[in-house]
Amino acid sequence: MQAVCRANDILFIADEVVTGFGRLGHFFASEKVFDTRPDIINCAKGLSSGYAPLGATLISDELFEVLGTPQGKGGVLSTGFTYSGHPVSCAAALKNIEIIEREDICKNVREVGPYLEERLKTLSHHATVGDVRGSHFMMCLENVADKATKELLPVDARVGDRVAFEAQQRGLIIRPVGHLNIVSPPLIWTRETVDRVVDILDEAFTATTESLREDGFL
Repeated sequence: MQAVCRANDILFIADEVVTGFGRLGHFFASEKVFDTRPDIINCAKGLSSGYAPLGATLISDELFEVLGTPQGKGGVLSTGFTYSGHPVSCAAALKNIEIIEREDICKNVREVGPYLEERLKTLSHHATVGDVRGSHFMMCLENVADKATKELLPVDARVGDRVAFEAQQRGLIIRPVGHLNIVSPPLIWTRETVDRVVDILDEAFTATTESLREDGFL
């Protein structure tokens, strides 16, 4: 995609709202993971770790040279809007970035992330787990009716909700999105935490399969 944009003089924009600030093991995944050099990066979420609402748009030096010129020469880079640069949100973001760097949290994600991927894939033996995908601390478990054809369960089976309920009963909060269950954990997880989480999910999927069979969905 970047090559096509460059060849046609189109700006390449990377959406790092979710992936930025460590979720894939680097401050920005676009450069280190996907080997691209965006003209613009949009980020939020991990910028302040959710302690205060904040988003940011980062631009390349080349783009700044155009937009940062005096208005009379055609450059416009407006930043002084009513809610821009909110001091509380910016203070939270600065401290958040300081902690990420000081604690070397990205390194933890790079080390523990592959282990999380490996352990989650062990859940593939369950009747409803049709796919385990993602990278590092951004993973997804897809529930299906038929593992061979990947046919989905009926919407009213609420399989994602069932798994989430069973997990919560055992002390784990996991996000259901339709037939999916998202595993997007805190970046400080250890291998021991991963083991405990996968053990809970193992029990949750077993209980979910039983309830689906009892209700006639399997």
